[in-house]
Amino acid sequence: MNAVTFVRATGVAILVLASAGASARGDEPAPDSICSVVGTAQRYVGTTVTVRGVASTDGKVTMLSDAQCAASLSLSMDDASSRKRDVSSFRRTVGAKGVRADATVFGRFKATGDDKAPYGIDVYSVRDVSELPTAEGG
Repeated sequence: MNAVTFVRATGVAILVLASAGASARGDEPAPDSICSVVGTAQRYVGTTVTVRGVASTDGKVTMLSDAQCAASLSLSMDDASSRKRDVSSFRRTVGAKGVRADATVFGRFKATGDDKAPYGIDVYSVRDVSELPTAEGG
């Protein structure tokens, strides 16, 4: 009788853990497209967003862009966020000249007042970074 009770309890525990793991992964928001966020920017200003795009650095400015709508967001990474492993690794990856990377960025969406990139993100975290081949032939 104790063995049957143990097996049932173990089965229930496994189901609970499995469903908790599935809901934890399901709670992670799917990234929005840069095009949809920029297209309805006033709705997002001051909120946290998760977007996916192609990141690159030109001089000291890191941008996240989407070629489908030619939209770009400037990325601000302050000292506090730069101490996070994911953000510092991202900065090193896209900081080299000519390096581009697909990345999912989470942070606070803001208006910048800059004509070239009127919106930006204060970066809190970065995930799913994959370096892209260089656009230059060599």
